[in-house]
Amino acid sequence: MIDNLPPGSITMSGWNILVIEYQGKLIEKFLGYSHEDNHFRLSSQVLEYDPETNTGKTESGSKYFFRDKPGSLHPLALSYFEQISTYDEVSVHLKFEG
Repeated sequence: MIDNLPPGSITMSGWNILVIEYQGKLIEKFLGYSHEDNHFRLSSQVLEYDPETNTGKTESGSKYFFRDKPGSLHPLALSYFEQISTYDEVSVHLKFEG
């Protein structure tokens, strides 16, 4: 996984919005395959997702451009999702049907 990257423009596919419930807080992050990083990427908090333009913005200032609609995760992103799903401290699910 690539994290702690400076804000930028990210092109993503095989993605969804990961909904994380932790200590009473609800957090939403983009999770999918980043074409710039050639690996999966987990964004900072989602500020907006526009299904008409298939773009999004995050709290860090990054702009996301999606090659496909939200749904099934890329295998690398799916592996990460399955890993964090095992933690007892958090509840996670995908926002959109895959």
